[in-house]
Amino acid sequence: MNMTTRTASATTPHAEFFPPPRSSRTPAHWLGLVRRDVVELRIFWPVIQNLVTQDLRVRYHRSVLGFFWTLLNPILMMTTLALVFSQLMGSVEEGPSRYAIYLFSGMVPWTFLSGCLSECSYCIITNEGLIRKIYLPKLVFPLTRVLTNLTTFVLSMAALFLLLVPLGAKFSLALLALPLAVALLALFSLGLGLILATLNTFFRDAGHLVGVILQAWYFATPIIYRAQFLSPGGQRRLWLNPAYAFIRMFQIVIDEGRWPDSTTIAISAGISAVSLGVGYVAFKSHEDKLVFRL
Repeated sequence: MNMTTRTASATTPHAEFFPPPRSSRTPAHWLGLVRRDVVELRIFWPVIQNLVTQDLRVRYHRSVLGFFWTLLNPILMMTTLALVFSQLMGSVEEGPSRYAIYLFSGMVPWTFLSGCLSECSYCIITNEGLIRKIYLPKLVFPLTRVLTNLTTFVLSMAALFLLLVPLGAKFSLALLALPLAVALLALFSLGLGLILATLNTFFRDAGHLVGVILQAWYFATPIIYRAQFLSPGGQRRLWLNPAYAFIRMFQIVIDEGRWPDSTTIAISAGISAVSLGVGYVAFKSHEDKLVFRL
């Protein structure tokens, strides 16, 4: 009898116990987790597509303008800021139209970043019913939020750029760098989103702080003002802002019409890798406990 009990206990998968026994956190362990998650995400890719499509439909349900609200909101915001701050924040040579292009190059990627972080922080909590009913890899939920905002981001950027052509925006070969800038920003946003999704599930106060932090972060990033207005020391300290390298890439490509320098690309890639790595480790380390915090 004892032998039977021991045998059954020895062959029972660790996943049936909570909290699970500590496993070795070696590189091989994390590589195995990554491979497993890649396979699972491929299997559940139709579910991710349906969640993204459903969210886009619900977001503009019963709206007369529908998707055009994603264009109208930044247009109104950029018009207001361009008219109010063009003389204060712009240089002597540039007028409202030139300043509007600069605003566009910074505000659109920032809107994507802030949208991802705000929604990812609540993605586990708002999907409590779905998590308790069926099995889905929990990575699906922050990934869905990022992909939803990415869809809106890409479409709105393309449409808004066409609207800015009469203001002086120009097509150039530098625009070929935009997919790289978008990809790096999306990976950075996903990494931070994984951290916030984990943190807010355990500590609900974190979700309330996200909006305050994003507001302060927005003004600490040169979006409505140019970095040249700061002192040399202030310009160097901007590189301590993890969002600056990504915003700067869009400003170089769209506003200045040139290819981003290798330093900016390398810094952006490094920050994206660190953000995604830390976010993935934080999320996976607490993944089994998330359902007990809902």
